[in-house]
Amino acid sequence: MPAPVGIVTSTTDGGEPIGLAMSALMPVCLEPPAMAICVNRSASAHAPLVESGQFCINLLHSGLDAHMRPFADPAERASRFTQADWQRHDPSGLWYIVGAAANLFCTISERVAHGTHDLIIGRVDALYAAEGDDVLGWGNGALGRLQPLVTA
Repeated sequence: MPAPVGIVTSTTDGGEPIGLAMSALMPVCLEPPAMAICVNRSASAHAPLVESGQFCINLLHSGLDAHMRPFADPAERASRFTQADWQRHDPSGLWYIVGAAANLFCTISERVAHGTHDLIIGRVDALYAAEGDDVLGWGNGALGRLQPLVTA
């Protein structure tokens, strides 16, 4: 099933950035604004993300698709935060990609265990969004662009 794909970031206790590529993300509601992500409990980023109590969803446009690879491939872990224009959000301290289609800064409000994963719901505390950018998606085993069928 095609879905938006992004890089979800958080920080360790020492403030080091962590991140993972993810297509298991979705809006929950507008009032209060909330997003959900699904993270495998065996993922190396799971424990630090939960312990930090916050995360950032970086939705990429198609021009930033090359930045997904290091987050999808553990062998490229060392280059994850060296390839894009990363900045630290004030006041959260979360790392985000400047120029992404959107950055959603969230505080964890609920966590639900199901099977091998946790559904982690975060209240959206801040949002940066670019005008008119397409959003990178994942479907049929490949990256692609998600675009509206009709434009206003």
